[in-house]
Amino acid sequence: MTTSIRLLFIFSCLTFTFAQNYYSVDLEGTGSSQLTIFSDSITGLEVGDEIGIFDANGLTNYGDCSSQYGELLVGSAIWTGEQLNPVSIGSVDLCAFGGTQLAGFVEGNPVMVKVWRASEEMEYAAELTWGTGSGLFGDIIQSVSEISLSDPNACEDDDSAVAAFGGCAGAVAALGCDFVFAGVPISESCPVTCD
Repeated sequence: MTTSIRLLFIFSCLTFTFAQNYYSVDLEGTGSSQLTIFSDSITGLEVGDEIGIFDANGLTNYGDCSSQYGELLVGSAIWTGEQLNPVSIGSVDLCAFGGTQLAGFVEGNPVMVKVWRASEEMEYAAELTWGTGSGLFGDIIQSVSEISLSDPNACEDDDSAVAAFGGCAGAVAALGCDFVFAGVPISESCPVTCD
């Protein structure tokens, strides 16, 4: 094997080995953390699915006292079919003592999980079944026993939004899809019925 082919082969292997994951946590360690165990009993995941652990209202600023909050990726892991033990990064607020804030989850906020399924190139929202813990950041012990995925772009009728007409079928039959009911076009409340 020539030197240039050998180098190309090594470079290809290194590129594959260090490929960036879909969920890449970009936070500095703070000394505050949360272990979330994903049990090997989970059937709703495929090997290779990436798990992103989020705080929908985490502390996002770092090194100042500006108190900025928003959705924040605080932990991640790749499902192997065996128990996973990812650790999420927690926020620290030392502003009351003349210090600064460090970005991470906020204790007491709900743990939110999203799943990237590479085989479909699709991100799913995840509904978690908790085996142990309340599902809030700050639990002493926290384990997920099952995960159900839901397509965040899925179309579903909201029959409760037009319950006065007996649901979407009645509202569309009586008023049509373009009619605005309670400030919302019926087509938005009933996308399946309105096709």
